[in-house]
Amino acid sequence: MRCHLYLTAAVLTVLAMPALGVSQDPVKARTYSGQQVLLYPDGTWKPVVEAIDRENWQGLGDIRTVTLLSRRKYDDYEKATFSFVHGVRDDPGLKITHNDWDLLFGNGDADAFDVTMASDDRSRIKDLGKMSWPDLIEVPLLPAYPMPTREKTMKAVVGHIYEIHVKDDDSDLYALFRVEWLEPGDSCVISWVVVPAPEEK
Repeated sequence: MRCHLYLTAAVLTVLAMPALGVSQDPVKARTYSGQQVLLYPDGTWKPVVEAIDRENWQGLGDIRTVTLLSRRKYDDYEKATFSFVHGVRDDPGLKITHNDWDLLFGNGDADAFDVTMASDDRSRIKDLGKMSWPDLIEVPLLPAYPMPTREKTMKAVVGHIYEIHVKDDDSDLYALFRVEWLEPGDSCVISWVVVPAPEEK
């Protein structure tokens, strides 16, 4: 596939200098429609979400994706937060979530995640490292805090899978998400799935 793209100077340099030993790895770019893609030196590209290996995913549940906008940049709380409990980002009027979110992107640190959303939050988050979905064999145990506690901020890293144990007075569940795309200081795309709690196996 070929497409007219908005390219940065860095992308143009990669395309213009293939004979100088420049890396053949793809670079991030956007189409005119705003689709996030990986652009290869030969001019071909593929959508970021195609990199998700759903076919070999042996886990329970369907992997879905969502884009989160940096709260620090856009000052839009709903577009920066996500509810794994309800599977939604935007919730006009807060009729579904009642302002009870599970994940916040780009709050104090432009490229990081927070899971402490309310005074009753006992949620935890853990970076499981760089891996694809089929690499994840087992969901580790991640006990929630026994009392409401502010969890540390977790840096967003492309290709890393994160485990989250959502725990408050209304919810108790485990979810996994992977950072598929990161536009520093702007937005990120995560793939995600809710999984059975490991202590229930």
